[in-house]
Amino acid sequence: MRKPLSAEETLYRLGLALLPVFFFAAVFVAFSGQELLGWMPPCWVHERTGLYCPGCGATRAVVALARLHLVESFCYHPFIPYTALIYGLFLIWETLRRRFAVLHPFPIFPCIVAGIVLLVLQCVWKNAAVLNGWNPFFVL
Repeated sequence: MRKPLSAEETLYRLGLALLPVFFFAAVFVAFSGQELLGWMPPCWVHERTGLYCPGCGATRAVVALARLHLVESFCYHPFIPYTALIYGLFLIWETLRRRFAVLHPFPIFPCIVAGIVLLVLQCVWKNAAVLNGWNPFFVL
């Protein structure tokens, strides 16, 4: 009977399988970015309350990241480039670990915790900025 796959093995295989999908999606988004933004409905939380939800800015961040505008992407929604960075680091780390067997498994849990903290902090920052009359997208 086969031994069940570990979480790292499952995530690694899934990450490798999704790599071409993400690549072609990024190419598509890079070439149709502004049109893509027109297809998306507005955020109903922001539309009704004037406040930003934790996901506000994510689509614009994906478009900016696909066009390799990293600072712009980070300003729109820092969780998006963070996730892309962690995804890339995870695949590189696990590939090296399998190839050379010297690294310990990738620290997934701290990365998830840091991502959740980043998600909450960006939402608090954007709403604090709006309530104080600032532009939450300060660089743009």
